[in-house]
Amino acid sequence: MGQPLFSVFGIPVHVSIWHLLTLLFFFQTSFQNGVEFGLAMLFAASASVFLHEMGHALTSRHFGLQPTVVLTGFGGFTSHQPARRPRDEFLVVAAGPTMNFVLAGCLFGLHAAFAGEEGDTGFAQVLMSQIIFLNIFWGVYNLLPIMPLDGGQLLRVTLRRFVKKSLNADRWTHRVGLVLGAVMAVFFAVQFHSVFGAVLLGLAAFENYRALQNVNNMDADYRADRPHERVGELLRQARTAFEARDFEAAMRFCHQARAEPELSPAEIRHTWHILAISAASVGDLDDAIRFAERVPNSPEMAQVQASCLLSLGDSARIRTFLRSPAALQLTPERLDELRAVSRSDA
Repeated sequence: MGQPLFSVFGIPVHVSIWHLLTLLFFFQTSFQNGVEFGLAMLFAASASVFLHEMGHALTSRHFGLQPTVVLTGFGGFTSHQPARRPRDEFLVVAAGPTMNFVLAGCLFGLHAAFAGEEGDTGFAQVLMSQIIFLNIFWGVYNLLPIMPLDGGQLLRVTLRRFVKKSLNADRWTHRVGLVLGAVMAVFFAVQFHSVFGAVLLGLAAFENYRALQNVNNMDADYRADRPHERVGELLRQARTAFEARDFEAAMRFCHQARAEPELSPAEIRHTWHILAISAASVGDLDDAIRFAERVPNSPEMAQVQASCLLSLGDSARIRTFLRSPAALQLTPERLDELRAVSRSDA
């Protein structure tokens, strides 16, 4: 960014050459009323944008956020440290348009006080009228709920206050910005025949579209990468209860974990593991067998099935089990026990 051009109340101000060139392009029609009028409007426009940013900067400095003002393109921006509270951020953002409205009100008072009895239409009065209109327009324009305008930022702060998940608040902010930006771009082109305004709002709509895609991608990554906190906590409670031999509680926590969405394969496997051993320990042998069957290729779960089948003494089920892949996980001694029972009523 380089060195600031100047500072105001200790706030550094950077001015890009593109700021002056964009204003010159935008206000070229003002030069039709004379070079002096055109230059005066150019200065007034830059001053209005500057005072708008100073509204942000002074308020952010009040909250100790170390602001910096940058004038670039047709507008500018004020960078600062993150606000500590949503209320502070709201006030910082709202201070910009407020400064434009206050300036327009003061200029309107001066315009009314010094206007001639018959309505002076001289250079100063016409210039004053244009500057008043410019500040009202700039304030209203910035309050449009389209990111990155102040209105879009205020909408995001407000939604984050009432929507539980910040990514959802951002998603709705950019949806509004996308739709409203596109509508306003068409409105400026058709109603005001303003190519510049239509392009500016069209670009804002496109930026909101890109931001919306980024939010959706972030949310997908967040869901994929973020540990499932609820499941993790339930499984921790299940393990604690299991180790304390409180098998009923362990089973209850496992069933609660199974009811949660998006369990990972490892979490599902661990849940069935605890359920099988806990059910066998409290005598729910049929449930224990059913739970253990959900964990294939596990010698321990095969052992649970074998123990439960031996306790039940159901030779028909034992014969079926001996033909299953799970039986291959057992020791020869346990297989001999199962075969002996399976032949008992054959």
